[in-house]
Amino acid sequence: MTDWPHLTTDRLILRALRQEDAAELARIGGDPRVAPMIFVASSPWPVEDAAEVIAQAAYDGGPAFRVAVALKERGTFIGMLSLFDDASIGYFIDPAQARRGYASEAVSAFVEAAFASGGMEEVKAEVFTDNPASTAMLLKLGFEETGKGMAKSRARLEPAPVKLYRRRKAQGTGT
Repeated sequence: MTDWPHLTTDRLILRALRQEDAAELARIGGDPRVAPMIFVASSPWPVEDAAEVIAQAAYDGGPAFRVAVALKERGTFIGMLSLFDDASIGYFIDPAQARRGYASEAVSAFVEAAFASGGMEEVKAEVFTDNPASTAMLLKLGFEETGKGMAKSRARLEPAPVKLYRRRKAQGTGT
């Protein structure tokens, strides 16, 4: 797929992360409403740490990389999507942009592109149980719960319960 990982949707651009995204990545990912729900960020999240994530995020043809989520109209950075070696995804959107459907739109396009790129038959996600919005979004996008576990976030003092989800290529969206 020649555009991978640069994708566009009706309202968003999913593009390579750039070092100039570091300050916004640190601000959004380090937000106390976001950081405990993801694995990579502390709260606050130092810009230097976010810059290191960006440096390691580039798509190199392999299965693991991260992309920026930006508003198509203004190019404003609003979040990040990740695809990991084990075919699991991670994502977050600026809380100031919540409840506008951006996360669903971005994750849907990202998952469809992952399937279309070949070789990937399923995508997985882990969601902390105190993140009902993310759970609802995954179910809306056709993911199914496959189990429970415990996970650690850099922004949590202790491991916390998570639900495990999977969407197979043939499943399609739940809508």
